[in-house]
Amino acid sequence: MKKYILSCLLIFCTLLHLQVFSAVNEKGIVEPMSPPQLVNDFAGMLNSSEKQLLEQKLLNYNDSTTTQIYIVTIDSLGDYPIEEYALQVGRNWGIGQKETDNGVLILISENDRSIDIEIGYGLESYVTDYDCKRIIDEIITPAFRETRYYDGMEAATTKLISILQGAPYSTVFSSPGKEDYLSVAFTIGVILLIIILMIRFPILARIAFIVISSGGSSSGSSRGGGGFSGGGGGSFGGGGASGKW
Repeated sequence: MKKYILSCLLIFCTLLHLQVFSAVNEKGIVEPMSPPQLVNDFAGMLNSSEKQLLEQKLLNYNDSTTTQIYIVTIDSLGDYPIEEYALQVGRNWGIGQKETDNGVLILISENDRSIDIEIGYGLESYVTDYDCKRIIDEIITPAFRETRYYDGMEAATTKLISILQGAPYSTVFSSPGKEDYLSVAFTIGVILLIIILMIRFPILARIAFIVISSGGSSSGSSRGGGGFSGGGGGSFGGGGASGKW
């Protein structure tokens, strides 16, 4: 029984500390994850709870509008200017729908402290280069300078969605609301509860694991059928902006 508990704890801790390793193509450009995701945190700038919250938010927006907002973090750009690297990612990954080219890419290079937002051809009439520049300078950069990476990405995607829905870019920026922090705190609380269950009640933990696994399988099946399954577009002409923090 002790071995079982230790094994469960080891697996759980491994999952918590799992690092995502990125594969690159012959040009040195990062390859998409399989299965595809909207939040691709190759640089490890987000914890698992933050990544899950962002992924679900962008997945919901994709499901309701077919507009794809990708976040890709990498360690380094190598010899590429960030604008060129971002264009390569957008085109190689096929971000956006093939018929409408409605993709948005937020590329972040941690070691270069650089950010780029690329807008697909189909959305350039909705999101201007100036909008992208303001999102970087007024929203992402201040948060990143304080190492609040999740806050910056969360607020930037909220602003992008607002603009895409037709709202004008306001000069008043609101920090992430209290409900965002409560969501993170709730997720952390659930994880801690699972750890306690695994230590004190291994039988209940096993039942919970089976239930969660079943739910995960159902969710994955739903996504495969009618949810997010990657892009098909990739037509980017350089609309957007870049900056550093």
